Amino acid sequence: MIDLIDKLIGVKALTLDPASLDLPTSFTDLGSVVSAALPLIVSVTGLGMFGYLIFGGIRYIMAAGDTKQIQDAVRTITNAVIGLAIVFTSFWAVRIIETVFGLKITGY
Repeated sequence: MIDLIDKLIGVKALTLDPASLDLPTSFTDLGSVVSAALPLIVSVTGLGMFGYLIFGGIRYIMAAGDTKQIQDAVRTITNAVIGLAIVFTSFWAVRIIETVFGLKITGY
């Protein structure tokens, strides 16, 4: 299949070996589940907030001078920026806690 992709589009396909990811094979407690899920949760939330920011920008452009729609779009953009700030701050708070206490929470 990878050879077919290479021939069709002329771009090397990305191959990923699951064994090289160093993921836990079993979860012994809630902490290990949270540690495994945290990077995914932060990434998905950040992408969602970025999409919400883009959506607010499109709403602002499409408002066409209507004051009510502009206010709604600005509120959407403000909420997206606040959401991004919360996600960014929480991620770095976890990283600081890891460094100060010598814990391994996120696996980075």
